[in-house]
Amino acid sequence: MIRLKNKMITTGNKKTVISHLEDLRFVFIRSLIYIIAASAVSFFFADKIIDIIKLPSKDIITGFYILKPTDSVAIYFKTIMYGAFVAAFLPVMYEIVNFIRPAFQKEQFSFIIKWTVFSMFLFVIGTLFVYFAVLPVSVKFLIGLANSLTPTGSQVSFNAYISFVLMLLLCGGITFQIPLICAVLTMVNLITPFMLSKFRKEIFFGLCVFAAVITPTTDVFSMILFVVPMILLYEVGIIISSAVYKNKTAEIDKIYDGAKYD
Repeated sequence: MIRLKNKMITTGNKKTVISHLEDLRFVFIRSLIYIIAASAVSFFFADKIIDIIKLPSKDIITGFYILKPTDSVAIYFKTIMYGAFVAAFLPVMYEIVNFIRPAFQKEQFSFIIKWTVFSMFLFVIGTLFVYFAVLPVSVKFLIGLANSLTPTGSQVSFNAYISFVLMLLLCGGITFQIPLICAVLTMVNLITPFMLSKFRKEIFFGLCVFAAVITPTTDVFSMILFVVPMILLYEVGIIISSAVYKNKTAEIDKIYDGAKYD
């Protein structure tokens, strides 16, 4: 029988289910307040955000048009919601992490905080990559294709353009979460770095298919713009997964080395 030296940690005041639900209700309320406040701020900067969204189409699209009377409302709504999502991400994540903090030890909670910030960092990097590298190429290709079909091809629905840009930005931010996903799955023992290395070819093929689906253009160059970063991120994910796996193994060895045998 193995008896560990470390004692179990117990809390003096255990909360009831009702208390947890009450805390969760306040987390939801505060998160909603953050989103509403972020939406209000985004509302005042909506025109500037729209101008930024239009920049990749500068000198490519000669003009936008509004197809339906409600398109203007839809454009502002999408822009405000995207701005609110980005602005409220960290405060909302803080509320969620703070709610689950009692269930984790101090080291585990510190780990969650670090990876939450890292997730936001990856999302921003992915968004910037799409904005500066993918969008200009995609817009130029699509408008060039439209101009070859009809002389008025460069006249684009503004609502459709906003949806197109925001969709690509979100895809870029989510795609750059690959290293974080690898780390979390390794932490919960669903995968190992050995599995990631063993199925590298299959994963690469899946990433190519995924890039082909989310890439709005049909040319190989635009797809490569998505595939290459995802492959590099996957390799980074393997490295991070290895570090997490070694850390978990070291902790287990430490526990068993410090155990007493009866």
